[in-house]
Amino acid sequence: MNIVYMTIKEAKDFMVAYHKINISDKPIGKNGLLKVFDHIASIQYDPLNVVGRNSDLVLQARIKEYKPSLLEEALYKDRTLVDAWDKMMGIYQINDYPYFSLVREKKGEEAVKTLSYRLSLDALDYVDEILDYINTNGAVYSSELSLGQVKKHKWGNIKPSSATLDYLFQIGKLGIKERRNTQKKYDLMTNLFRDISLDKSPFNSESEFINYHVLRRVRSMGIVWNKSSVSWSGYLISNKKNRTKSLNALLEEGQLSKVIITGIKEEFYVTTESLNNINYTIPTVSFIAPLDNLIWDRELIKRLFNFDYKWEVYTPVIKRKYGYYVLPVLYGSDFIARVEFELQRNSDPLIIKNWWWEEDTEITDSLLENINKALLEFCKYLGASGMRNTKILNK
Repeated sequence: MNIVYMTIKEAKDFMVAYHKINISDKPIGKNGLLKVFDHIASIQYDPLNVVGRNSDLVLQARIKEYKPSLLEEALYKDRTLVDAWDKMMGIYQINDYPYFSLVREKKGEEAVKTLSYRLSLDALDYVDEILDYINTNGAVYSSELSLGQVKKHKWGNIKPSSATLDYLFQIGKLGIKERRNTQKKYDLMTNLFRDISLDKSPFNSESEFINYHVLRRVRSMGIVWNKSSVSWSGYLISNKKNRTKSLNALLEEGQLSKVIITGIKEEFYVTTESLNNINYTIPTVSFIAPLDNLIWDRELIKRLFNFDYKWEVYTPVIKRKYGYYVLPVLYGSDFIARVEFELQRNSDPLIIKNWWWEEDTEITDSLLENINKALLEFCKYLGASGMRNTKILNK
C-alpha cells in the first residue's frame, strides 16, 4: 500500500492543479475538451443558465479560450460525449456508456416506482408505440407527442407521452439528439451512435462495477475521503460498506494511494497515477461552477480550504446568506471571494451584481489586476460586449 503525506497547503495545491485550474498549461480547444474528460471522467449537468450552464462553467475554468459551442459540438455533432447518469445527470465520453448499464437498469426501476407513486403507470403502455413512431418519423420533442390523457394532481400536469420519453431515456433506449434551451429532442440511441455497442457491459459481477465506479469517482474529484455525502451519490457506491471494501481492494491493487494530511485525522485517497503527474498552481483567478467537481464534497472543501459554500438557488430568498447563483472565486489555490452576476444573454455586458470578499483576503493591486484579467476572459467565454459595476470589487 502506498502512503503519501501532505500538508494542508500541499493538499490544496494538489487538488486545484489536479483539476487543471489556475495552472500555466491549460488544455486548449476541442482536443483540450477531450483531455479534460479523459482526466476527470464526468461533469455534472444542470439546466439553469445565468452565465452559462454548470457544465460550461466547469469547462471554462479548465480550458483556455473555451466557448460553449465546443461542448455542443462534442455532444450533438461529433457524438464523442453523451448526456447520461453518473453522479447525477452528467456528461461523459460515449466510450464509457456501456460501463453504466447497471445504472440504467436501476434508473429504470426508480422511474417505474415514480410513475406508480404519481399514478402514471399508464405511461408504460406507450413504450412500443413511441419507439415505433421515432423509428419511422425520426427524433421528437416531448411537445410534438400527445398520447394518453393529461392528469392533474399535486405533482403538476403530467402528459403520459412525456413520462414515457423520460422513462425510455432513463433505461438507455433513447438519447438526446439536440437541446433547445431546456427542451430535449429524443432519438433512438442506435440512431445516434451506430458504431458503438451501447449495452455490452464488461463486468462479470457487481463488485467489479463498484470498483470501477469508485475509482472513477476518485478520478472525478482528485482527493476524497470515505465520508458519505452527495459526492458519493451513485448506484451501489453510495453504500459505505460497498465503498470501503472497494477502496481497500483498490489500495491493495495499487490503483489508489492513501493520503495523510497534517492536522486532519481522517484518511484520504487519490489515484496513484495522479501522483506521477503533479502540476503547480499559479497566481491567477478562476470562477468556479456551483456544481464543479472540485467542490462536490462541501465538507471536505470546508476542512481543506476553510471555505464554506452552499449553492442557494433552491434556498428561499429570505434565508439566503449570499444570492441566487453565486460562484466561488479561486486565486491560486485559495478561495478569496464569491461573485453573483446578473443574467447575461447574447452580447449583453457582464454585470457584477454582488461581490463578497472572504475574511482575511488581502486585497492587493496584483490581486485586483488578476481579477480584472479573469473577468475579461470570462466575458470572452460568454461573448459579452464588456463589463459593468467593477467598482464593487474595491469595497
